[in-house]
Amino acid sequence: MPTDLKTLTTDQLADLLGYQLKRRPLRAPEAALLMGLAPATLQDMRVDGTGPAYTKPAKFVLYTERDVLLWLLGGRRTSTSTSKPELLAAV
Repeated sequence: MPTDLKTLTTDQLADLLGYQLKRRPLRAPEAALLMGLAPATLQDMRVDGTGPAYTKPAKFVLYTERDVLLWLLGGRRTSTSTSKPELLAAV
């Protein structure tokens, strides 16, 4: 049965992707690396509103690890013809 990803803890989300949590906000280059994107692509996604949630409290754009992990898992698709991402089944 599918699980709402938002109900999972950050540790559980990280385990699903085999990611070692840093337990701190990620700057844009770190988030892009985790997402497998070029930093410029992530910047374009911020402009388009298609990337994960972010904050810019001062000079740097920051992402929570949770927001990046949710974005990665929430976009999981099994076919290019599906318009809605499938929800990941709980492990």
